[in-house]
Amino acid sequence: MPDHDLDAIDHKLLEQLQADSRVPMPVLAERVGLSGPACYRRIRRLREVGAIEREIAIVRPRTLGWPLTMVVLVTLERDSGRASDAGGGHAIDQFMRKIATVPEVVEAWYVTGDHDFALRIVARDMEGYDELTRRILLDDENVRNFKTLVVMRQAKALSPVPAESTVR
Repeated sequence: MPDHDLDAIDHKLLEQLQADSRVPMPVLAERVGLSGPACYRRIRRLREVGAIEREIAIVRPRTLGWPLTMVVLVTLERDSGRASDAGGGHAIDQFMRKIATVPEVVEAWYVTGDHDFALRIVARDMEGYDELTRRILLDDENVRNFKTLVVMRQAKALSPVPAESTVR
């Protein structure tokens, strides 16, 4: 949904839902100045058009036994004879399909600059991370190199996307 299709009430709804998606509908409706049914219809529309991608619980990885987090910068080989296989697609597409199936890769971005991908990976320990890198990076002929940044401490947690009413 392009930004110009959102009005001030949509922005307020998105701001409120990012802060707490479990807020009761009557409370949310009051906060944004709508009736309960009108608020529900707006939220349903925001979901249908993709403005709200999904609603999830964000769990600390350590809680589930994943105490290590790494940011991994991956550089692929540039287009060459081996960058794609028969019917398998371009190396970038192949890599995206591969990492989509790896549970330890919790976020991934195809990026510009010196690297092709930035991955956020969780691991139980360094041995597990080593095994993972061998399996998904070192054994991939299209991966030229990668750089691992071990997260020492989170400086800022996942934050809401600024809504128009919060931008100063």
